[in-house]
Amino acid sequence: MSRYLEEAAALLRKSAEANERDCAGYPASLAKGRERIAREFASLAAIDNGLLPAEVTADVLRAIADRHTV
Repeated sequence: MSRYLEEAAALLRKSAEANERDCAGYPASLAKGRERIAREFASLAAIDNGLLPAEVTADVLRAIADRHTV
């Protein structure tokens, strides 16, 4: 993993800790934060494996589809 991805993962871990601490009494907020952080870790994993993250792929496909429907 590159230094940049390692730094991003470290920041995500800090964000996860803050989410657990700050949302402990709010189950819906806690779950939403966990889902967001999980998506970000999945994006880092995709990038680390030389793949486009799902959100980027969706944007690319949408742009291609928009260009061909004109």
